[in-house]
Amino acid sequence: MIKKILRSNTSWSLGANGLTAFLGFLNLGLIAHQFSKDDAGKWFMLLTIYTLLEMFRSGWIQTPFVRYYVVAKDDLERNKLTGASWQLLLGFTIIIAAVLLLIFSFVPIASGAFSLAKKFTILWLFAALPYQLLQWQLQARSLFKKLSIIKILFPITFTVLLLLETKYHYKIETMVLLYAVLQFTAGLSGAFFGWLHFGQWRTVLKAERRMLSGFGVYSMLTMITSSLLRSSDQFIIAIWLGPAAVAVYSIPQKLIEAIEIPVRSFASIAMPKATSLWQHGKLKELREYFYEQCGLLTVIILPLLVILFTIPTPIVNLLGGNKYHQSAMLLQIFCFYAALIPLDRYCGLLLDAGNRPKLNTVKVVFMLITNVALDLLALWAGFGLYGVAAGSTITFLIGVIIGWIQLKDVLNAFVPKLLWHHGIHRSIANLRKPSAVN
Repeated sequence: MIKKILRSNTSWSLGANGLTAFLGFLNLGLIAHQFSKDDAGKWFMLLTIYTLLEMFRSGWIQTPFVRYYVVAKDDLERNKLTGASWQLLLGFTIIIAAVLLLIFSFVPIASGAFSLAKKFTILWLFAALPYQLLQWQLQARSLFKKLSIIKILFPITFTVLLLLETKYHYKIETMVLLYAVLQFTAGLSGAFFGWLHFGQWRTVLKAERRMLSGFGVYSMLTMITSSLLRSSDQFIIAIWLGPAAVAVYSIPQKLIEAIEIPVRSFASIAMPKATSLWQHGKLKELREYFYEQCGLLTVIILPLLVILFTIPTPIVNLLGGNKYHQSAMLLQIFCFYAALIPLDRYCGLLLDAGNRPKLNTVKVVFMLITNVALDLLALWAGFGLYGVAAGSTITFLIGVIIGWIQLKDVLNAFVPKLLWHHGIHRSIANLRKPSAVN
């Protein structure tokens, strides 16, 4: 039984995600330790812009490709979908590259924080194209073990390159180029082993392209706006304060993002049940399920937040070194925002489960506008990075309030007693129960 569980796709996927997250933190720490704050800030800014654009094209193509590939009737239809996904991704990347060239050529950007992004964002986007499609195809074909292997090998190899940097003292630009080469090599290796397919290109694929590109407009918009919401702080800090401030702000921000990993996992599992309860009109059960899930996640992340809030300085020093001492108080401020993550995430989940994606998009767009306004106000008033972090916390509190108002017909008024009884208390009681023996 244990061997069967360990060999399951779920175990492989969870293990890969956990190890990838750990290696991501290790690589983040190595970059923060081995390079100056200015260079680290430039790296984080490049990574922020690249991740935003990668999420843009993933949100547009990945979900519909996987969905339609899984339900395709035969190999011919799957080959057409594969070819159409290549064409859309390549065409979309060319358009993004053209827009970036125009922006970087004609829009004056004085901040040095964007120097690496101006030079290498387009290179990263093209280098990652085969690797990105490889992951989508393995997911669509349910080859999760192979997907887990490539997801683990990529950060491991980059960790090795960063460790070599300690001996050979590469410049930050060299590491950027090596990262691009690594991404392209990963995609190329997939083609070599026969995992990456190129599909059908010779026939007209207009219908397939239209089918893929017309799916889930609001979901894609919500995903992009959510990404902008997270990265807007860094863009404004980069323009206003420079690359070193971006590095100082990014260290605690990445630590808090790690806490969101279990939240995302639980939310993806909760989505089918929430949708079913909504569709069958079982609103009381749905309301209890909402409190149950939020309470469970609160029980999971609260001890982590207490640790982060109590001893922020050693944690920040471990990750980035003594030069990031300013990040300690930022981490404490972010802990208040992180406490709101379960409520915010599950309000969005219920809006999607109830087929209200437009309302979810409206909520996230309003949060983005609010966050930008609060960031600018904080910096203008001289509150610096601490003001920006506090503004983000206020923004997410507003997001929870808006989400609750949008779900008033389901959740009614907020009842702390229900959160305690159905969520926190029940979760603690379940953890104390001895495991049942079959």
